[in-house]
Amino acid sequence: MCFYITATLPKKTDIESVRDILNRYNMVFSPIDNKTFSSQLRSGELLFRATKDYCDCDTSLGVLNQDKSYQVLLNSKKVKTLRKKKWTESQIDEWIKEKLQKKSPHSKRSITENERQLDVERWVNFIQEILKNLKRIGVFKHWYSGSIENEELSIKRTERINLQDLNTNSLLNLEEDVLYEFFPQFYQ
Repeated sequence: MCFYITATLPKKTDIESVRDILNRYNMVFSPIDNKTFSSQLRSGELLFRATKDYCDCDTSLGVLNQDKSYQVLLNSKKVKTLRKKKWTESQIDEWIKEKLQKKSPHSKRSITENERQLDVERWVNFIQEILKNLKRIGVFKHWYSGSIENEELSIKRTERINLQDLNTNSLLNLEEDVLYEFFPQFYQ
């Protein structure tokens, strides 16, 4: 159906205290009541639909991460044929990587490279600014097959990232179904 970016904030966060920042970066942070998702978060953690967009299919977040495409090719009929032809796993791996390099990461996207760069810079600036007011923010990208509130999903893992390590490349390579928590200083 669609990609959506969701966000998590510490419990008892006064969302109205950061509303000006949200508005400046075209974020809405509308509350989500997804029991499956919430059960995998810290107790009382707040969960939000992040952007004002209809969906986030054109997001720059994770656009360069090709893990899913790699897995699709690895399980394809073509790879099964290559295995029957006695190709080694390293030859298959090389073939897949070459195929992915030739494929433009933006081939199915409707936005330009310039728009993509502006979008990822907007996210970097947003996270930097919001962390001046909050102790952390979580960002999560998921392909929803149904309603955001009823989707059964699993958080693969949580990555904790210091603000000083945040850059456009890290956001362009975000992995789906991983909760990225950004902190203003080193997380212990």
